Amino acid sequence: MTGWAEFADGLAEQLARLPSGAVVVIGEAPTSSDKSRIAQFRQFDDSVWAQLSGDRWLDPTVQAGEAGRHLIREAGWREPDDDHIENWWVELPWPVASAAYRRVAEMVVTGLRDAFRIAGPTALVYQAWNEKSANSAIELPLLGLPVEA
Repeated sequence: MTGWAEFADGLAEQLARLPSGAVVVIGEAPTSSDKSRIAQFRQFDDSVWAQLSGDRWLDPTVQAGEAGRHLIREAGWREPDDDHIENWWVELPWPVASAAYRRVAEMVVTGLRDAFRIAGPTALVYQAWNEKSANSAIELPLLGLPVEA
């Protein structure tokens, strides 16, 4: 994968294929760090959640700042709040139309590329597992990203 457009295409298609119980974290390594700029997803039986790091969790040098927050808001993310651990968020009722997955993928690209200033998807890794299958790993080849080591 070389660019954001290919990443968005792969993300939209991969999200549409997630099983119930899936958890996906995409971001800078290590994605488990409180300082990593990430997007995360959870597939439930009746909904899909997507979140983008809130500035509260990030080192000041990588925060979105006011201009970035404006871009995130304009992309369609909902404001961080206590219920979403101070992250930007969107929740979609399941089943989700393919156009809605495409929209979420574009929202993620706007957040990571434009608001958080990540140069390209080559800077990203992912982790994915299924909570309903003993946290077994899930491979997501359509993302075009390496699995976090």
